[in-house]
Amino acid sequence: MTEPHIDEKELQSKIYDLFEYRLFPQLLTDTGLNAEESQKYLMSLAGLQAAIYHLDAHLEANWTTKPEKLAYHWNQITGMLEAMGVPKERSHEYLNHIRKYEKHELELRQGRTPLRFDMEYFYFYKSCDVKLLRRLIYERFMLAPQMGTLADWRFYDLITEVNDDVEDLFEDLGFINGNRFLISLILEGKSATAKVFGDFLELCSTKALEREKTSGVFYREVILPITIKRMEETRQLMNERLREITAKQLTESRLFKHQTISS
Repeated sequence: MTEPHIDEKELQSKIYDLFEYRLFPQLLTDTGLNAEESQKYLMSLAGLQAAIYHLDAHLEANWTTKPEKLAYHWNQITGMLEAMGVPKERSHEYLNHIRKYEKHELELRQGRTPLRFDMEYFYFYKSCDVKLLRRLIYERFMLAPQMGTLADWRFYDLITEVNDDVEDLFEDLGFINGNRFLISLILEGKSATAKVFGDFLELCSTKALEREKTSGVFYREVILPITIKRMEETRQLMNERLREITAKQLTESRLFKHQTISS
């Protein structure tokens, strides 16, 4: 049940780019896995991520979603998770954040947008797929505490999820999804969007620096520096997108045409 706009080859490339950006290969290398074992495990993660993307693809392509297709994609996700060693009876525990984010996406059809949520709350759930995959890595190879804790990645995930929204701005003009950056531009305009997102990036940076006081060596030497770097990259990219996007492009976007959306 692949949506027509999905190219499987491009999807695989997108997944491995995501893995690199979220430092999954580095984590696996640091476990002591050889290249072959690492690639094999990454392929398993990629299968799960692809199943999640196929669910997203149905949501973003269809204003009126089909329950049987949603159920199919959820069965695929659960099956992939089970193949990675998570018992079916525990799947809800691992997938509840993805269910929560799906609810946010479906609520767009009711005129309820991400703008009603606190930024940190919203992007915490929007990064649900990344957190799930990293959790699987940490549990499978028992990485904590020598490689930090899952909580140590909080601000890295928030910032890089904002980066994804900003990066995907032009691509998402033709789809229906919870790209908060795009929705904010449509409903609030450039100035307000620049302030809200700029303030949020600064807040994440400040909180990431504060966490250094209570975290271990891996956080200070690995996670924190790359978090600050990603924040600076995202701010720069945001400024570029704000200069590039036009009012005409926003009013011709698919979300704009659904006049029920509101903050």
